[in-house]
Amino acid sequence: MASPSTTADTDRSPLIAPVIYGVGLAMISYAAAQLLHQSQILGYGLTVSVLVAVLGSAVAVWRARRVRPVRDLTLALAGTLKPEKITMRRRRGGIPTRVEIVYPPDFNDRDEKIRAEVRAIIAARLGAPASATWRPSKRQLLCDIDVSTRTGDIVESDIPADVASGDTTPEQARLRDRTTSVVQAIMGPHASVAKVDFEGDSPTLVEVGYPTTSRDLSANYRHRVVLQLDAKLPGNWCDTWDFENDRVTFALRPPFPENVRYPITHKIKEYELPYAVTEHHSIISWKLGSKNPHCLVVGPTGSGKTVYIRNLVVAARVLGIPVVLCDPKMTEYLDFEDLDGVTVLTEPEHIAEAIRRTHDEMMNRYRAIKRRTAKKGEFSRVLFVLDEFYIFKEAIQEVWAEMKAENKQLKGREHPCLSLWRRLTVLARTAMIHLVLGIQRPDAEFLTGLARDSFRHRVSLDRATPETAAMMWGDRHMGTDLPNIQGRAVATTPNGPEYVQVLRLLTPEDGEGFDAQDAVVWQNLVSRMTRQAEAHANGQDDPLAFLGSLNTIESYGNRSELAAPLKPIEEAAAGEASAAAYDDGPDSGFEEIGPYDLEVGDIVLLEFDNSEEWVRVDDLHFGEDEDDEAAEEWIEIDYTGDDGSTGAKKVSVDDLLNRKSPAAV
Repeated sequence: MASPSTTADTDRSPLIAPVIYGVGLAMISYAAAQLLHQSQILGYGLTVSVLVAVLGSAVAVWRARRVRPVRDLTLALAGTLKPEKITMRRRRGGIPTRVEIVYPPDFNDRDEKIRAEVRAIIAARLGAPASATWRPSKRQLLCDIDVSTRTGDIVESDIPADVASGDTTPEQARLRDRTTSVVQAIMGPHASVAKVDFEGDSPTLVEVGYPTTSRDLSANYRHRVVLQLDAKLPGNWCDTWDFENDRVTFALRPPFPENVRYPITHKIKEYELPYAVTEHHSIISWKLGSKNPHCLVVGPTGSGKTVYIRNLVVAARVLGIPVVLCDPKMTEYLDFEDLDGVTVLTEPEHIAEAIRRTHDEMMNRYRAIKRRTAKKGEFSRVLFVLDEFYIFKEAIQEVWAEMKAENKQLKGREHPCLSLWRRLTVLARTAMIHLVLGIQRPDAEFLTGLARDSFRHRVSLDRATPETAAMMWGDRHMGTDLPNIQGRAVATTPNGPEYVQVLRLLTPEDGEGFDAQDAVVWQNLVSRMTRQAEAHANGQDDPLAFLGSLNTIESYGNRSELAAPLKPIEEAAAGEASAAAYDDGPDSGFEEIGPYDLEVGDIVLLEFDNSEEWVRVDDLHFGEDEDDEAAEEWIEIDYTGDDGSTGAKKVSVDDLLNRKSPAAV
């Protein structure tokens, strides 16, 4: 049987010729019937034409089935053997058991490697093992095909062998198919599901490969993928992307813990304040230090903000850290009033005075460092909590307005304690004074400039809008799907912002919600805090002595004495970042300030290599040279010059700058 001569012949359907013959015969019969006026000729002719077409098609298909293996084998061997003729004999089930091949005289039949390659090609094309007998004198190759061990179809799958074996339930098979369809609908038809793990009949892990793309680098795209996967598959999913290998793993989130009571058996580590658990039930803490010096907690009424602050206060007292607890709402922390080492203040005048005296203590610690009478890290830590900041701010501004009405010599738009508070946010960390600020909604006042770098530990207890999420976390999606569960929050963790559940810590003042188990927890913590206070009191000074009468206040005294914080600062050593440094006279045109007094929008004079230039402050960044043993602190100023040029300049925290006064601007 000779090999086909043309490609067109090999690709043409075998049914074409018989059908053409049948149609031609029918047309001849019709013409003859019309010409001879014999209608019966047409009937006979149509019958014969149908028989010719059917029988011819059957013969053509049979012949094509016999010719096709010859054609395929001829093409497969064209690059090596270049056969002149191929004959197939003794077929079994349509597969030949003997193949005779005549090869050209220039073929090297003495090369074992080429002979093995030819035999492998024949076995692969016919789908069965082949034994070869070479007859060089006749340029003939005889191959016997073992049809009994024919390999048949080749089946491939992205599903692992243990899954593809069929050892799964019908529900798992359905969910696996569903998962593949969902993934391809979301990520494109070329995405492939490489692995699906099950727990029972529920998928718990899905590994997906996808074509190389730049879309996976977009946070919006990744968020959309997970959002759609949550909607299409049962459960809530988290994603881990491997950009280098174009793979993503989706893992089923475990059920998030709710209403987790404070673990009284938990051993608190030094300078770590536990406050919540993650979705994996691990306890998360705020580690006090220069990396996360202060805490910003955001949450509306009823979200669990007060309970979160209680966790910090209790942990601080168990560790022996004194706490100044300012509560403008007056009723949230009544059970802490009788605890040693905790000073609870509720009146705006007292809170303002506490801010001033804490600022004085901070400056005294700075002076001790400067005079080499103390080193950084040698001071006792202090936790200063100011909850409901904007309630306090509004109340103290009313007090300030009344004071200015009574004393015309008082100047300024805001109470001086607010300026001192801003200084505390950027200076207090070196003095080992840690601030906790509670507000009901995110505010740019604490999330831009130097304050942003100070309030690095953040907790948000309310569902965020994309704008507030970007402000808090730098991600427009983080916290936008936070469920409405008391104590559920987004918090700063070593792995970045994560969803957490604040530990339940109720006190007797919570009324009906305070049950027997809460009582056991509270009594245990009170006992631990009391033992710590007693141990600290033996032979040591009161760490809150700088608060003076505020530490044991029983009556509210004279407002004018408590709300005029400038006097003690003016008596401080000259040039030590005092409030008096703001005033260089009404006619000077500028004022001399320290870098910590800078605010975004100020016009300041910066020194460059060979010149000085007035620039506008666009942003402020705080940092320190950690590789240096002295850990020198600095502030980086992003600025815009008069000519529109922009840049950044670092200045030491000890530098003095000239700022244009409001009148000059």
